[in-house]
Amino acid sequence: MSVKHLLVSCRSSIAVFASLLCGAVLTAQFFSPVRADTAIPVVVETVRTVPLVNNLELSGTVTSPHVSQISTAVPGLVSAVHFDSGAAVEAGEVLLELDPALEEMALRQAKAERAEAEAELADTYRRLGIAENLAKRSFGPQNAVDLLKTEVATKKAVIDRRKAQEASAEERLSRHVVKAPYAGVISRRMAEAGQWIVPGAPVFELVAMNGLRIDVPVPQQYYPQLENGAEVSLRFDALPDSVLPARIGALIPVSDPAVRTFTLRVLPASDRLSITPGMSARVSISLQSGREGIVVSRDALVRYPDGRITVWVLDGNGDKTLVKERRIEIGNSFDGVVHVRSGLKEGERVVVRGNESLREGQVVRLAS
Repeated sequence: MSVKHLLVSCRSSIAVFASLLCGAVLTAQFFSPVRADTAIPVVVETVRTVPLVNNLELSGTVTSPHVSQISTAVPGLVSAVHFDSGAAVEAGEVLLELDPALEEMALRQAKAERAEAEAELADTYRRLGIAENLAKRSFGPQNAVDLLKTEVATKKAVIDRRKAQEASAEERLSRHVVKAPYAGVISRRMAEAGQWIVPGAPVFELVAMNGLRIDVPVPQQYYPQLENGAEVSLRFDALPDSVLPARIGALIPVSDPAVRTFTLRVLPASDRLSITPGMSARVSISLQSGREGIVVSRDALVRYPDGRITVWVLDGNGDKTLVKERRIEIGNSFDGVVHVRSGLKEGERVVVRGNESLREGQVVRLAS
């Protein structure tokens, strides 16, 4: 045999020997029992019985406490429009003005007529004083005094009428200016400068942005449970990563006869949210069921693609603590726990951390 053939034969033998040795090592590691001092650390919890809660998930709509179609109280020609759609306004800000020329002239006329009546009354008082002086000295008749007193009363009534006319003119003039009744955002503007406006015709739509609430249609069978109070939380598409606390503001017990629902009004705990009327909201309501049941943490569940749900249950076996996989049937989930309908008993211990790679009969140790 040549040297070349000898070297090739030796290399082949070495390769076969190495493969056999590696396989023997892997087989020994795979089939060797897990020692107690190498047990996998796990975190466990005790299965317990608690009052069961039903979670009701509903869809609602953000609404405003005030939505107004603002109009003028008097007819007139629009002389100025100060805000457009989308503008935020404060209470009392001037939104629109009507041409005040005619009302200003009417007010000046009313003031002049009142001043004229006051001058006539002053002259009547003067003549009354003279007549009373003459009558005291018997130089004038008493009936002249009585006539002048009647004239004074008449002139006073005329002045009162002139004052009312002046106040009416001032009020009409003030109504040529349209002001915001409350703080909000103008959602629509329906008037232009130069347009003739009549009372009742809307010129703006104003929406209040403070005190927003969520109106939720709720099936009528839940009405008695909501009357006793319930925990409520909110989620908005505009705030996808936030679960916001809320409370029940009102139950509006007027059912829709078509769908048999009533309206639940939910108030967010905070007014400083980036939401607007018309947005959708997901409302989660926790309702006490009046029943008790066994629960475990959601982290204890192991879900399989075929739909099976299992947990790893601790089994004390002498000095060792083993785990066994057990199939369970679950119900509703709430507050981070899941109702277990069957498969577990109160007091058993299940793994909630470290259950990702456990095997049947695996030796484990409790992590501190």
